[in-house]
Amino acid sequence: MQGATCLKAVRKQAACQRYCPAGIDVPRYIRAIAEGKFDESLAIIREAIPFPSVCGYACFAPCEVRCGRGQFDESVAIRALKRTAAERGGELWKRSLKPESATGRKVAVVGAGPSGLTAAYYLALKGHEVTVFESKSEAGGMMRWAIPEYRLPRDILRAEIDVVKALGVEIKTNTRSEFIPDLKKSGYHAVYIACGAQKGIPLGIPGDDLKGVLDAVAFLEALNSGRPVPVGKRAAVIGGGNAAIDVARSAIRLGATEVKIFYRRTRKEMPAHPDEIDEAVAEGVKLEFLSAPFSIEKQGDGLKVVFDCMELGPPDSSGRPRPVCKFGYNYSEVFDNVIAAISQKVVLGKNSGISLDNKGLVEVDVNSLSTNLDGVFAGGDIVSGPASIIEAIAQGKNAASSIDRYLGGDGDIAFSLAMEENEIGMNFYTDTSAPRVEIPCLSAGVRVNNFDVVEKTLNSFLARKEADRCLWCDYRQFDVELDFEGCKECGYCREVCHMDVFAQGSRFNAKGYRAYVVKNPQNCVGCMKCFYSCPDFCIEIKGVE
Repeated sequence: MQGATCLKAVRKQAACQRYCPAGIDVPRYIRAIAEGKFDESLAIIREAIPFPSVCGYACFAPCEVRCGRGQFDESVAIRALKRTAAERGGELWKRSLKPESATGRKVAVVGAGPSGLTAAYYLALKGHEVTVFESKSEAGGMMRWAIPEYRLPRDILRAEIDVVKALGVEIKTNTRSEFIPDLKKSGYHAVYIACGAQKGIPLGIPGDDLKGVLDAVAFLEALNSGRPVPVGKRAAVIGGGNAAIDVARSAIRLGATEVKIFYRRTRKEMPAHPDEIDEAVAEGVKLEFLSAPFSIEKQGDGLKVVFDCMELGPPDSSGRPRPVCKFGYNYSEVFDNVIAAISQKVVLGKNSGISLDNKGLVEVDVNSLSTNLDGVFAGGDIVSGPASIIEAIAQGKNAASSIDRYLGGDGDIAFSLAMEENEIGMNFYTDTSAPRVEIPCLSAGVRVNNFDVVEKTLNSFLARKEADRCLWCDYRQFDVELDFEGCKECGYCREVCHMDVFAQGSRFNAKGYRAYVVKNPQNCVGCMKCFYSCPDFCIEIKGVE
C-alpha cells in the first residue's frame, strides 16, 4: 500500500460499522480482503452475523451510505466484498466457533425468519436448547418467500440455515403457535416471537378487491413457491419500496410487456435501494411519480385505474415531503393486473396473549425486547414494522442477549473468530483516482428472460482492488470545530457532507441565526468539503495524530 508505515495506532469505530445495525466490523474485514485473507475476512463477518452470504446478496447496505470514501468519489462496494468473503472464505470461523456447555434451559422461537434464526443461533451457542416453530413449509421467513431468486438463490439461503441447524437448533415447519402462554406451559423457559409482518396491506380504495388486484406479499410468495402467478401483459405496481421493485422486475420476467411503478412522491423520496431502481429501469420498468390510485373498476378484460395527481407539501412524520392531492387533476390507465406494494402488517392470533400498540405492533421494552408476558420476548418486523434483513438480524442478537440474561447467563454473545489486529501498515494516502470497480452483472437483455442471479461475485483480483479503496476511517481522527457565532444557517456544510457530521442546532446565535452544530465529529474523514462550502469559513478541521 502506498505510503504505509507499520505501527500500532488508536482505533475508533468507523461510521460504516456504527451505521450497520448488526455492528459488523467493516474496515477490519475489508483490510483482510485487501491482503487476500478471505478466511480471516469471513471469520470477522461471522463474529457479528450468522448470515454473511445472505447479506452479501440481499442487504440494502446502510454501511455504504456512510462510507467515508463516498466523500471523495464513490463508496466502497462493502456488500459485494462481503459476498466475496462469504464465497471465498474457508472454515477458519468454524474451527474457532466454540459453543458453551448445555444449560438445560429450553427456548421456543416463533418464526424462522432472519430475526428468529439469529436469536436461535446465538442462544444455541450459549448452550440453550432451542426449538423454532415455523408456520410455512420451509424456514427463512421473508428471505425465503419474499425475495426473488435473481437476488437471493435458494441454495445460498439453505446452506446458511443449515449452519444454524448444525448447532442443534430444531426447526419445526408447518407448525403454527398462536397462544404463546401454552409454550411456557409446555416446558419452555423463554419464548421469542419473531413471526414478521407477513400480510400485505390493501390499497383502501374502491375496487381494490376486484379480480386481478393482488398484494405484493402474496404475489412474491406464490412466485417463490413455484405456483402459477397470474400476470397479464400490462401490470401496475403501486408503491416505492424494495417490494415494489421486486414485484415489477419479477413481472417483467414472467412475461409482462408493460410494467409501471406508480409512486406518490418523487424518485428522491423512494425508499427502494437506488441500485435496484436503476436495474428495474434498465429492464424496462417505467416509473410514474406524483401519482396515487383513487379507484379501480372493470373495463372490458382489464382494470381501469384512476390516478390522482399529487404535489409535495411540508414534511410529514417520516421527514419526507407529504404528498398532497392536486384537486381536479387526475388521469386513468388500463392494466391487466394491479399489484399493491405499499406495506405489510403483522398478523397475530387474537388469543396470542401479547399486548399490541395502536399500530398493531407488539409492545416491548426497547432495551430488552421483553413483552407484557414474563419470559416472552419479541423482535423483528412485529416490533419495528416492515424493515430490512440486517435490522431483523440486529434485533435477533439483542433478543438472544436478553433471553440469555433472563435464563441466568451473562448475556454476552460476542466472540472472537479471527486474530485481532496488532500492528498494521497505516496508510493515510488518499488515492481518489481509483474508481469503484464495476460489479459484473447479466445484461438486461439476457436476465429479463429468467430468474438467474443478476449480480455476479467479484473475483479475488477485483475484490482486493476494491478493498484497497477503503480509507481506514477507523484509524483516521479529526477535530471538527464550528464557529457558533459566525454561522449564518446556510446549511451548506450539512448539504455537502453525507457522513452525518453536522446538524441543525437548537439555539440561536447573537446574529439571530439558528446555528449549525457538530453532531458526529468522529465521522469526519477530512475531505474539507464543508470548509470550502462555508461562505464565511466557520469550520476548522485538524488531523489528530
